[in-house]
Amino acid sequence: MRAGWIGAFMLVAGQADAGLTLCNDREERASVAIAYATDDVWTSEGWWGIEPGACAVVQSGDLKQRHYYYTLSGDDGFAGEGYSFCTQPQAFTLTGADGDCAALAAESRAFSHIDTGADAIDFTVRLGTASPKQDTPLPPPSAPESVFENIPDHAEDVANELAAAAIPSFVQGQMGEPFTVTGIVQGCGPTEGGNGCTFYAEGARWIAYNGAASNPAALGAMAAMPVGAAELVTGDLISFGDITAEAAIASLQPGDDPYASQRTAMQGVWVSVDDPQSRLEITGSEQTDIYGGEVLGVSVLTLSDFCGGQNGGVLLGVQQMGGDPADTQCFDVLTAEPDRLELSYIGRGNTLAYVRP
Repeated sequence: MRAGWIGAFMLVAGQADAGLTLCNDREERASVAIAYATDDVWTSEGWWGIEPGACAVVQSGDLKQRHYYYTLSGDDGFAGEGYSFCTQPQAFTLTGADGDCAALAAESRAFSHIDTGADAIDFTVRLGTASPKQDTPLPPPSAPESVFENIPDHAEDVANELAAAAIPSFVQGQMGEPFTVTGIVQGCGPTEGGNGCTFYAEGARWIAYNGAASNPAALGAMAAMPVGAAELVTGDLISFGDITAEAAIASLQPGDDPYASQRTAMQGVWVSVDDPQSRLEITGSEQTDIYGGEVLGVSVLTLSDFCGGQNGGVLLGVQQMGGDPADTQCFDVLTAEPDRLELSYIGRGNTLAYVRP
């Protein structure tokens, strides 16, 4: 939101009958349109004219979605939050509102996001004045609620979260170097820098922190995805050190993983056929090396068709966390089955074989 709207927008749950209600606390009439997704199909509707001090129910009945979006017509101070959908000047209902607006005889407008929470059946949005009085100091903002406190687990909730996550929450290049990568989910939760979501892409460990600049729907969707799932991520690279990158995620969609079968088969605990004291524990894209019960280190695993100057086949790059990024061991994945893993060390040719304990 732009500075003129700071403090002018309040979200309050449970203050109206079931449904989504918009209340106008401003001094002038508000003309409002909304957008939402149902089964990955985006619909926009408008306009509701709401007089000062009045409310309008824009979605009646128990809420079926968590994420809604709204826009105001005739307000030069409303800039949205990086989302856009199709609208028309007169009363309208548009299907496919996230697509080609010209094909719908419509125009694209900026929208802001409404998150009703995981279990809300009703929600009220209060539109405040554009220039609130500040005769007394405003209290410090409360810490943002963690997107990991209400992780969606039902298929419909996850689908709605993914639909919202696919819409970019900011224009790339505003916070750092723009990127688009296919990543592998490692999980969401505590990290050394705070709560965040971790994924691996291009041999690096990427972290997007909760409560920072990332799209909340993208973080929520990633938290609901299983470890090892592929995702297409866009955003800005904020900083990079060692092999860890801090990122602001603008959008997220399910991705394609050509090595999904090998990646799945490799998960879990392995014991060396030649030395039972040597063990590997593979979780997602992280490998923990253990010898005689002692942890020797953690490495990043990258499956690709190129490593160490070799092309073709299924190749595994192993890069130690905290080590020299250029020091990557390369293996040819000879066998990746539920009960046996065989890796050929490129350059030496010796084969390392592992079985389940």
